[in-house]
Amino acid sequence: MQKKVRKKKRRLKKSVKRGCLGIIIFLLLLALFLFFRCSPAKDFLFGHGGNDEEEIVEPDSVDMEIAEDLQRLILRSPLIDTTMLAVSVYDLTRGCYVYEYHSHRRLIPASCMKLLTGIRALKQLGTDHQYSSQEYLLGSVKRDTLYGDLLLQMDDDPLLLSFDEFTHAVKNRGISHVKGKVIFDLLRTDTLRPHQTAQPYDITYKQVPLLMKGAPRVRSEFLTSLRAAGVTYDGDTLLFNAPLKTNAELIYLYQTPLREVLKPMLINSSNAKAECVFYHNIHAQDRRSEPDTTLQMSAFDFIQSEYIYDRMADFVVNDGSGLSPENRLTADFLVQLMVYAYKHPEIRDVLIDEALATPAHPVRHGSLLGRMSDPCFRDRIFCKTGTLVSYASSSLTGYAHHINGRWFAFSIINNNSPVYDAREFQDALCRILVE
Repeated sequence: MQKKVRKKKRRLKKSVKRGCLGIIIFLLLLALFLFFRCSPAKDFLFGHGGNDEEEIVEPDSVDMEIAEDLQRLILRSPLIDTTMLAVSVYDLTRGCYVYEYHSHRRLIPASCMKLLTGIRALKQLGTDHQYSSQEYLLGSVKRDTLYGDLLLQMDDDPLLLSFDEFTHAVKNRGISHVKGKVIFDLLRTDTLRPHQTAQPYDITYKQVPLLMKGAPRVRSEFLTSLRAAGVTYDGDTLLFNAPLKTNAELIYLYQTPLREVLKPMLINSSNAKAECVFYHNIHAQDRRSEPDTTLQMSAFDFIQSEYIYDRMADFVVNDGSGLSPENRLTADFLVQLMVYAYKHPEIRDVLIDEALATPAHPVRHGSLLGRMSDPCFRDRIFCKTGTLVSYASSSLTGYAHHINGRWFAFSIINNNSPVYDAREFQDALCRILVE
């Protein structure tokens, strides 16, 4: 009898020990799970890459207070069609969403599409990328005559306004007569046109930059400039991709930084320059080497390859300017695009310091002219506006610097609401994000 009791006691002790051990193991595993999910140790041990899951951070009291204010703003905006409204706000400082309202609804982004065009160009071409056009002599100069050809290798630079500097370079070289051909090697030979779904009057031929007006117009403008400078030529004019000869003499180089094109494109919402950047980003390449295939990516390929967003079903990207009313994006995507740019300091600095509109600024107010004029917005809102009046579409996407030092990425898309009322709503929302 005593033996049986002792055996039962031993079994009970073993069961208790196993149970305690199981509980300890479970608690250890739970602690490890929480540790790797909620702390930066994951990045320390395994590094951080585009495929890693983001650290999960919950909104704190400041974020929740902002979210409550945003919700109250939406509830008291009777003139806004809230069924066609999308809002997304992300706390960049802490790394978490603050507020979302229909943020995954596909709506017309209007000119906020330019953000995708600009950020993509800054990443793929580089923040120091330059449009480059050169003028060469292919031959020898004797007295005032070039015995050979004059070659122009022209990039699709949207800020080049005339050929006067090129013809002055010919005169400064002492040339008054070209006994040969004038050769044009143009990156773009056709005329820039808006997407067929956009209104043709949105980008008129008069608005198209010189090098986008088509090869006949480019050739005519240069030859007119040559004649005005007193330079004559004997040969024909040719249009083809000209390989450089070893004896080619560079007499003029014209360069424009990409960031100088992005300024009017984003600050003043220039549609023509946005389409120019969209085209250039696809086709830019070194003329004397193999094309860089990464530049041939579609916008969707770029988004996927950079791990910016993975829910692009039914997205529509018809152009680089946002003029197409058939474009469809979500506020959540635009916020994640701004998060992506923020995580790349070289892109973030160009956007915040140079290329995004900011209210109450003497130079960079751009399309925000007349909006957010109170001092609280100064140096705290950096954004891109979007408007398609005929489709009652208005949008605003960018960064907000809160008075407590935090940075937020935000996107607001209003469709089917009067543009004036939509802008008032957007400005009120930005006030919450800075105050």
